[in-house]
Amino acid sequence: MKKLLGFYRFSTQKTNRDIQQLLNNNRAWSDQVLKMNPDFFPGLAQQQTPKFLWIGCVDSRVSPERLTGMLPGQLFVQRNVGNQVIHTDLNCLSVVQYAVEVLKVRHIIVCGHYNCSSVKIAITNQQVGLINNWILHIRDYYLKHQKYIDQFEGNIKWDKLVEINIVEQVLNLGLSTIVQNAWQKGQLVYIHGWVYGVQDGLVRDLNISSCSLQQLKANYDKYLDQIKQQAKECKEDQIIKQNEQN
Repeated sequence: MKKLLGFYRFSTQKTNRDIQQLLNNNRAWSDQVLKMNPDFFPGLAQQQTPKFLWIGCVDSRVSPERLTGMLPGQLFVQRNVGNQVIHTDLNCLSVVQYAVEVLKVRHIIVCGHYNCSSVKIAITNQQVGLINNWILHIRDYYLKHQKYIDQFEGNIKWDKLVEINIVEQVLNLGLSTIVQNAWQKGQLVYIHGWVYGVQDGLVRDLNISSCSLQQLKANYDKYLDQIKQQAKECKEDQIIKQNEQN
């Protein structure tokens, strides 16, 4: 019992130190900001005027403000597992509506990332519990495009579904009543699809930026055509390698 109590006290002390470190970091950050700009926080308290809405994954390695160099008040953020835009997800849709109709953001960025665990689970259909129900949407995209995705090997296959998932989420966002109504009213709202590389810290533009329904559908078809062509070339390379080995 004494050993157990001793371990408990040690564990509690360590937890308290970890939490206190976060508070200390916050105070240091606040002091640094105030030294650079004494009016920053008073001004920030009055209003927020972000130009961007970021829809991303909850992965701790992907920090939107950090990797884009944005300050508080410059980036409106919605995050969930797999950076998904689901038409029945009132949490995400509420954020999108507030961003578009109240904050009047000009750009909505759907950003996924390579090495995404939820995408890997969607491919392997690994059973991990409740989260499988959420990831099922990504699993559906895998099955929808499986003919082409399976032409790729190893991590490239994983990367391609990461990208396709982003493209599908951009389409979902553009087809939402919120964005559709904004476009019909002439409100300029751009939707972008980005992918972040945790291996090098760089963001890659998938070049599917759209500000109209026509452009949205055209970019969707164009990107899928590129995937199909890449899959075809990958398959041909595999056949050549097999022939060389034989």
